[in-house]
Amino acid sequence: MKHEIWQTVYAPHGDALERRVQETLGALREESPRVGGKRMWAAVLAAAMIAASALALAAGLVLSGRMDAKTAARQALQAQYGFTPEMEAFFTCEVSPDGRTVVFSPDSEGMLAGRLGTYTVTLADGGAEAVWSHDGEAIGEAMTSPVWNTALLGEALARKAAGEEWVEILLPQEQLAVNITQEQAAAIAREAAAAAFGEDALTQFPRADAHLYYEDAGEAERDGHSIRRWDVWLLPEEGMEEWITVRLYADDGQVFDCLHHTQEEEIPTQDDALMREADARSAQAQALAALTHEQAMRLAREAIGTVYGLTPQQLDRLEWQEDYDPSPYSMKGDTPMLTEWFWLWQSEGEDFTEGDGLYRVEINAETGVIENVTYDSGLSGNG
Repeated sequence: MKHEIWQTVYAPHGDALERRVQETLGALREESPRVGGKRMWAAVLAAAMIAASALALAAGLVLSGRMDAKTAARQALQAQYGFTPEMEAFFTCEVSPDGRTVVFSPDSEGMLAGRLGTYTVTLADGGAEAVWSHDGEAIGEAMTSPVWNTALLGEALARKAAGEEWVEILLPQEQLAVNITQEQAAAIAREAAAAAFGEDALTQFPRADAHLYYEDAGEAERDGHSIRRWDVWLLPEEGMEEWITVRLYADDGQVFDCLHHTQEEEIPTQDDALMREADARSAQAQALAALTHEQAMRLAREAIGTVYGLTPQQLDRLEWQEDYDPSPYSMKGDTPMLTEWFWLWQSEGEDFTEGDGLYRVEINAETGVIENVTYDSGLSGNG
């Protein structure tokens, strides 16, 4: 339900909230004639918040103006360019303060940032006009094209959903070469450790654990090697007080890193202070919230279905992610917020189905208004 419609639910009876507050005031006066002014107004404000929350919930789903603008922009991009929800994770969405301009710009840290271009949607007079920063340019048909439209991005996403990794989609085979086996990598690592730390290192660290990983493509281009690397850990028979790590190129076995590590006692870091502050803000939000966690989850499910068009069957399969955040409560400025995470996976195996992925819903915990809904299909990363 849109914000304007939500307002009209109780606008014809605009004194409903005031009546509830006055009723509460009257009850307080009758039951506690000696209640002081500050305590009285604290109770009134609490009653007002509860009443407002009840009205919002009774009115149904309320999307913020920002969320309405974002949804309208997504629909315009889908109609004009074939933009799909699975593509959203590659972009950062910004809505102007007046809600008239919505910009989807490539995630600056994403692997495709230089190829995707920026989409801008202008909302006015009940319509939407979308433009792309590469409109009018020639676009190649292969993954090697320096500019990707939604057709190329969609083709790449289909390959990723079918099981390919992004490095396999984006890079030629020579940059993915692996000519060194796991056994060879372990043997090379032992030789490097003996040369660096003495033959005793082989006795002290008899176990070898080798794993392949991908180096950043830009880094690989600079050093002239494949982006595949071996990371070998030489470990003691028991415990982890000390160990050695050796890294080598998977195309020719050349060692480029050999380090000895010692387990050190953990010391408090800045992260600990940040966690304590987050806990305090969470408690503050919970104290100010008029919505319960259960109410927020119901609203979040409805918001996901409304914004992304999920079917009742898909909504039934949504799994709330209890451990995704330490607490669903947080503060955004002076506003208490509830953030709910849901995971959808529709197949019994590893096959991706449209709509699968992670959904995040931010809710104003005082009013029940949906401030933001985001979706990440999980197809934007490797693994």
